[in-house]
Amino acid sequence: MSIWSDAATIVNATLSGDINFKVVQAYRSNGAWLVFAPLTLIGAVILYYRERLAERLEERRGKPTTSFTHPIIALFLTIALVAAFWDPFGSWLETITGGYQRVILIGVPVILVLFERTPERTIVVYSYIVMAAIIFIGVIQRFGFNAQVPWSTTIPPLLFMIMAWYGAVLNVRLRTHLSFSEFRTKMKPKGQMFWLTFDNVLWLIFCIIVVTTTARATVNTYDNFAIVLGTDDIMRWWFMFTMPLCFILLATRAIENMIEDLGKYRSGAPMIEQAVIGGDT
Repeated sequence: MSIWSDAATIVNATLSGDINFKVVQAYRSNGAWLVFAPLTLIGAVILYYRERLAERLEERRGKPTTSFTHPIIALFLTIALVAAFWDPFGSWLETITGGYQRVILIGVPVILVLFERTPERTIVVYSYIVMAAIIFIGVIQRFGFNAQVPWSTTIPPLLFMIMAWYGAVLNVRLRTHLSFSEFRTKMKPKGQMFWLTFDNVLWLIFCIIVVTTTARATVNTYDNFAIVLGTDDIMRWWFMFTMPLCFILLATRAIENMIEDLGKYRSGAPMIEQAVIGGDT
């Protein structure tokens, strides 16, 4: 097959959900670069304007969007944890939701996160909280009741993966990740502008590479029906799918940084400022 037919196969099969071995082979071909390189950049631009809309929403309300999204997210995730560890409650919830309890309990927080200016911060915080809660409850079950749900040792590493990568996205925006600001502050504005742009271009290239390779890993996991160990019906690709999205968001942060740097360069404002890990954007 030609590179163009492989790219067409990837697009058509992914949109239709008809993933088979032929499609997996197409993902492994060079045609994947023709699909995911533009997808990464287009997705980054879309997410950039999503953030601008989120900023306008915050300005209109006069307070952070997280003031109303976080309580709802915390409630839904708490219900999800209770349902996961307490079977009677989980069965009752499955009955009243018609079997769509997972879609509702996870889908609502995901939708709410899209209204936030920095969704990666929320993802990191709640991934950590849920991961810690699962481990804490698992330890109590194991040493207090001599019983433990089998997935309490397999899902936390997947949540840690999500927390780590989305945390890296946040730090790219904060410029605390590989910034080399110690010696760049001694350069003239043109030199600073060159190296800052160079950094962000490298981030964009890196994002294209990672989105393409993780998409290949995700579709391969999907085709193999890989299940998270210790569970009956939780698919591993559900977690893998967050990785391409993560690096599309990272590409957004790189574009955002370039636009911010250009504005500072034109106005004559300091281009490199002291950044703090976990600080405000």
